[in-house]
Amino acid sequence: MNHKLKLFLISMVVFAVQSACGTTPAVQEPATPTPNACPTETADLKLYVNAQDGYCLLFPAAYTLLEPRFIVINPTNAPGDTLGDAWVDITVEPASGRTASQVADQIIAAAGSGFNITRSEILVDGSQAIIVDGLPGQDSSRRIFVVSHDRLYLLIFVPWYPTADGSSPLEQLFDVIMNSLKFVG
Repeated sequence: MNHKLKLFLISMVVFAVQSACGTTPAVQEPATPTPNACPTETADLKLYVNAQDGYCLLFPAAYTLLEPRFIVINPTNAPGDTLGDAWVDITVEPASGRTASQVADQIIAAAGSGFNITRSEILVDGSQAIIVDGLPGQDSSRRIFVVSHDRLYLLIFVPWYPTADGSSPLEQLFDVIMNSLKFVG
């Protein structure tokens, strides 16, 4: 059993005992994903739970997790800011009442005209998500904007060079994450 799951289970037992005794914790902790709310880990897919930011997801066991933000394909130890061959960067901030659509439209408008920017929609754990491809930047990227529980989740897949058959490791990572991402809290 991994260390985080052990800590989670221990904290749940402590909470249950405190509740039974009529005491409550002095500090309100962020909502912790319950095991049944998160997807199930397999031999090929690892479970990542980020209780502070209110989400959990699966990622391929062959890839490297650099907590709290990056899942990296073929990490490198070279100096500089290169993480590896490809990665996803996950950031979370208050949505402040904005929708995913509003945030994506604002980013697209700020880029200006003259770019081949595409925008599409999907559902992620029942929430509207906006996929934006073609934004200008140092590397080609795919950005996904999702709002859940008044938190803005931004997932950036870099470098995004899609293949016709979806066979690239980054496209496969995209599929695994988008199909397993769950929001809690």
